[in-house]
Formats: sequence, structure tokens, C-alpha cells
Amino acid sequence: MVYDCLLLRYGEIFLKGQNKGFFERKLLDNIRKIAGITKIKNVRGRLIVDYSSEHQKLKQVFGLVSYSPALLVEKDFEKIKEKAVAMLKEKKGTFKIEPKRADKRFPLTSPEINIQLGKYIEAHTSLTFKGEGYDYLLGVEINQEGAYLFTEVVNCFGGLPTGVEGKVALLVEDEASLLAGLMFMKRGCDIIPISLKEKDISLLQKFSPIALKLQVFKDFKEMDKFLGEGILVSGQNLSQLKEYPLKATVLRPLVAFWKEEIREELKRFNS
Repeated sequence: MVYDCLLLRYGEIFLKGQNKGFFERKLLDNIRKIAGITKIKNVRGRLIVDYSSEHQKLKQVFGLVSYSPALLVEKDFEKIKEKAVAMLKEKKGTFKIEPKRADKRFPLTSPEINIQLGKYIEAHTSLTFKGEGYDYLLGVEINQEGAYLFTEVVNCFGGLPTGVEGKVALLVEDEASLLAGLMFMKRGCDIIPISLKEKDISLLQKFSPIALKLQVFKDFKEMDKFLGEGILVSGQNLSQLKEYPLKATVLRPLVAFWKEEIREELKRFNS
């Protein structure tokens, strides 16, 4: 199937009340910088962009919950049925439909779309409708622009757009430090990576909308002058717990994590 757009979903931004516009603008800016996408439409809580073969880069944008490669169809039910069958005709097994009608002017309700489209697909393909434990999902989202049809939902990391909550310094000591930095970026913070040795921060850069440069200090005394009484993020867990000779407030988001949990979480970000 040849898709013509990507349907992007975000979550926590809905909860930000009067600040929602600021969070949305930051999210759009981060999408442009990380995924290289310039043309973005905001339609009823969905972001619509042109299809790109490099859409996997969207998984590196904190704030996005998921996205789907989609096909835009006119808001004509006959054309929706035709395109839905074209998307599913080569598949065998069971299917389910998840309709979402944001444009209430569309003549059919979501339950009516579910029933009528389901019957049509069963009549024109080898598939059988099944409410639970299905093999394929057909999403149908109808808004002011048209009807978006998709069969795949790519999960992202959610959270808040990086850059909406100020900056924190990240002490890069090992791989766990990278996970601690990613967790703060996911909560909306830009990070300033610092270290006593040269370290690979390419994983952090992959998720950061701004260019990162590791600042290497010769000792903690020099680092202390740089940090002052600011915030320092550390990747220490309970088994590594120690104090740093610094005036800065040290935050340890991984203090309750086991080593295996840290490795598993890093795998998710590296995949």
C-alpha cells in the first residue's frame, strides 16, 4: 500500500491548559529539527505530515505517543470502503475496525461506520471481523480534512516535548547516565552533558532537538565552579550510591532501578 501521510498523536500536552499552545509549538519545532519534517498540520488534536520513508525518526521525538502511516481519502463512504478493501485485500485472518469521527457532520456515526464498513470488508476480502484477538486493525479517523485510513500504529515514548522545562546538567559516567539523561529529556528538560572523561553521547543527541557538546572537566573542583548551586542529574542506582564533592543539588532518577532494568530500558531507546 502506498501511503501519502503520517498521522501523529500526542498525549500529555492535552493536560496543560493555558500552556497547551506553548507545548504544541515546542513539539512541532522538535519534529522539524529531529525528523527533518517542515510541513505540519494541526487538526483536532492530531498532527498530519507528508509521508516519509524515514518516519522512524519520529520515535526520537519526546511528546509523541504514536503515529501511523496513513492514506487520506475523501469523506465519501463509498470511497472509504473502496480504499479499505484495497488496503486489506491481500490479508487473511481476522480484523477489527476502530473508527473515530471528529467531524460530526459526517453522516454516519462511529458505530454505524464500524458495522457497515465491517460487513463490506467481509464481503469483499478473505477476512472475518473479530472484536478481540484480531490479526489486523483498520483505523478510520474522520476530521475536517478527510478520512485517514491506516493499519499500523507505531508506538513512541510519549512524555513532554524536550525544552519546555528548562535545562539541567547531566553527569555522564556510564550507560546508566545516558538513561537518566533521556528520562529528564522525556520530562521536558534540555540537558547539558558534562564529564571527567570523554564519553559517547550519540544516543542523547539522537533524541535532542539541540546540538549537544560534552563538556569535560579535569576534576570535580573545576566542575563545581561550573555548576555552582544548580541541578545535576546522575545515573547512580542504589548499589552505586555515593556523594559528589559538589554544591549542586544531585537528582538520581535511577536510584530504585536494578542493573537489568537499566539495560532493558536502554535497549528500548537504542532500537
